[in-house]
This record gives sequence, C-alpha cells and structure tokens, in this order.
Amino acid sequence: MQQLFYSIAFRNLFRHKGKSLIVGGLLFLVAFILTLGNATIKGMNKAMEKNIIHGFTGNMAIISTNQRDKEVFGSFTGRPMALIENYTQMSNILASLDVVEDFMPIGRNVAMLFNTGGTPLFYMIYAVDLDKYQAFFQNKILFLEGKGLEKGEKGMIMGSLIRNQTAETVNLWLYPEKSEIIFSNMPPKVYSNRETLTYAQDAVLVGLSDDVGSDVRLPVKGVFRFESLNALFGGYIVFVDPVSYVEMFNYVVTPITMAPTKRDSLLLHTENFDTLLEENLFSSEPVISGTPYSEKTLREAIKRQETYTYTTEAYNAVIVKTKKGVSDTVALKKVNAALKEARADGIAVSWKEATPQLSQYIGIVQGLFGVIMFMLFLVSLIIVMNTIAMSVVERTSEMGMMRAIGAQKSFLGSMILMETLTLGCVFGGSGILAGSLVSWFLASLKLKASDEMVQLLFGGEYFMPVVGIEDMVANLLILLGVLWLASLYPIRLAKKVTALEAISRE
Repeated sequence: MQQLFYSIAFRNLFRHKGKSLIVGGLLFLVAFILTLGNATIKGMNKAMEKNIIHGFTGNMAIISTNQRDKEVFGSFTGRPMALIENYTQMSNILASLDVVEDFMPIGRNVAMLFNTGGTPLFYMIYAVDLDKYQAFFQNKILFLEGKGLEKGEKGMIMGSLIRNQTAETVNLWLYPEKSEIIFSNMPPKVYSNRETLTYAQDAVLVGLSDDVGSDVRLPVKGVFRFESLNALFGGYIVFVDPVSYVEMFNYVVTPITMAPTKRDSLLLHTENFDTLLEENLFSSEPVISGTPYSEKTLREAIKRQETYTYTTEAYNAVIVKTKKGVSDTVALKKVNAALKEARADGIAVSWKEATPQLSQYIGIVQGLFGVIMFMLFLVSLIIVMNTIAMSVVERTSEMGMMRAIGAQKSFLGSMILMETLTLGCVFGGSGILAGSLVSWFLASLKLKASDEMVQLLFGGEYFMPVVGIEDMVANLLILLGVLWLASLYPIRLAKKVTALEAISRE
C-alpha cells in the first residue's frame, strides 16, 4: 500500500509536468535566494564581529564600579568615565585567569575643542601606548599625513573624519606640524571653502571631567585612518600622550608633599585644642630668616611648587581579549566572579554593551535582511499555495475516481503533501546547493569594498558570505516547513472532493 502511495504521487508529478515545473522553478529560486541571503547575513555578522572585536573593542571591557553607564566606545555625550582604582590589582587578576588571552588599559574620555567661534565640538580622546595598541589590535592605523606619537612626546594624532568634521563645524583645518597642507585630502565640501578656512598645526583641548578639566594646547603630529571600518567610529578617535591626558582631565593627585612642621604635626595629632592657644598662632609679626635667599634657592622653590604628583594609572577601561574557543558569556562570568571575589574596582561588560550604537546598527541590518527574507517567504508561500490549489481543482475528477474506488480523505491529503515535499526536496535542494556554490565562489574571490559605506555593508574590507553544511540542512528544513504550510489549503480542498462530484463533472 505504501509503495502504491509513492508511485501515485510520483506519477502525478510527471503527468502534470507544467505545474510541477512552475512550482519547482519557484522553489529553486526561493531556495537559492534564501541560501545566498543567509550566507551574506552570516558572513557580514561574522566579519563585523571579527573586525570590531579584533579591531576596536576586544571581547569585553572592564570599567570602574563607579561608572554610571556601560558605554565605553563611541560615546559623545560628554559624560566623563570614572577612573579605575588600583589597576595593578586588576592586572594581576586578569593575568591569572585561563580565559584571558591578553588585555590592555586605556584612558578614554571626551574633550571639547576650544574655539573662539562658540560652536562646541567634542573629541573622543584615547590615551594609550600606541605601539601596544597597534600590536593588540589587527586593525592597522594608516597615516595619511605626519606620523605617530613617539614615547615621551607630547601631542595628538587625529582621525581623518574628526579632522573633516572640525573643518565643517568650526571652519578650522588642522594639519601636522613641520608639514605642508595637502589639499587633496580635503573632502569636496571643505575644499570648496578652502579660502575661508583657518589653518593651524595645534589646538587647545579642554577635558570634560567630574572635576574642573584643564585646557591643554597640543601640536598635531599626524592624521590617520583605520584600515577597516574607519567610518564606523575609528575615524573619530583622537589619540593623545598619557601626560597630556592626565593634565587635561585633572588626574593630578597633589603637589609634592613637604615634611610637616612641628606645629602642623601638633594640629593633626593633638586631642586637647586648648594647648594650641598657649602659642601665638595668630601672630602678625613676620618670621625673618637671618639667611638671605639666593637666586638658586628661589628657582628650586618655584620648581618644587610647580611639580605635581600625577596618577600613573590613569585608566578608565581595560580592553580584554579572550582565548580562542572560549565563549564570551563564559569568559564574562569568570572575569566578573574573579573581580568580585577580589573586591576589585571593576566590572566586565561585553563588547556589545560597551558599544550600544554599534549593536543597534547590527540589529537594524539584521532586522532589514530578516524583513526581506520574511517577505520572500510570504510571497513564495502564497504563490506555491495558489499553484497547488489550482492543480487540485483541475484534478477533481481524478481524485473523485480515487474516492469512488475506496481512497480515504487522508490518502488524498497525504498524496498532495508528498508531491509538494518531493518538489521541495528536488528543486529546493538544488537551489540550496546552487546558492551554496555561488556563496563559496564569491568568498573565494575576496571582493574588496570600494568605499567605507560598502565596508559597513560588508562588515569589513571584503565581501565574505559564509555557508556550512549545517546551514544547508537548516535552509532545507525551513523550506520544507514553508511548503508544509503552503500545502494545508490545497490538502483541505482535496479532502472535500467526493465521488459524486467527479461523476457530475464528467
């Protein structure tokens, strides 16, 4: 009986070749687009996560427990980041964890460009060891003008996009010291206004901190762009030297402490304040030293007063890369557990939490492709359902004769479902295989993005769709599920056919 059932189903497919080819061709096209589309989405997400994690953020970031929000990268709100206390303790903890591959501390805050025009312009400031930063990340920094910051050198290097924004906003074009103006690096809008621009090789930045920030004049040493995803937010970063960063955000601890006098010690330690009145604390008579001050003594005193103790660990975040094969969720739990156990001033957040705008962008792109896939399935569902239903109506007499010789309603329904699923496996499977082959071929070509906007679409420098065997199986199951839904209405029509209806049609 089962063999007869399959024989009738296959016979009907070949008997109605026209309808079978129409439905099969549609299924092939849907399966092909589904496979190529999913491979593109998966490749884009994989490439974007790889380029972001290995190019800007690491797998996670550790921030101070005093930090008001989790945003580390891409924030232009002006809210200052809290300083991490006791970085040495934190570094020892991270070095002892088996899930951590490498980590790097950074100073990250927002500064305002001081300008006489009154228009506020904010810069995202990074203070890092630039050599270690480039070694830590795989995203190369390419210098368009000038050079990088050398160790012990004061200055800043600017992202190309923040330089362009500065020119458009405050009519100021910054370029590296000891170099010429390169007009070819100006965007068209800025170049058209080149006669009205103010040109400078340094700028005054004012740190936005919880305390009163300081203004620091820094020479421009270079202008750069990131090799990949520069337009995402890399082009808006300004790197400064650590000393200038400390001064800018007022991370000065105290002036050099001088040894307390006998009276100072008495004020600090006495419990009987009445004894202090035994001395003439408020005497107006000046204390005159019998030894005259020399010029050398005065210079040393002035130098001593101008010397400050700076915070040597002025870090607002620690970027962490986890070992290969360790999931971000597992690593995040282990790092947070270790920090909590040691009562360290730190909490680990995922790279997605640290870059909310970027996560939103990825979500929007995924949602857009998801809507496209849903519309594709909806249209194909309706077309396939109508085509099969028309086939059922045309075969009413045939099905009525089957009912007349004893075929049950369930038999007719199963026959329609088997025909539909067979078409799905043959034509849909061929479409999935063709889509996979095209995806692999496109990935082997390594098509390079023509500009930064295309890089955002690709998720990186190259178009690299990704499809595996598990994806092919999943696509086939999804397609068969859609076909099952599409066959419900035609099956219902087939079950309504009666022997009397077949005879009346004849």
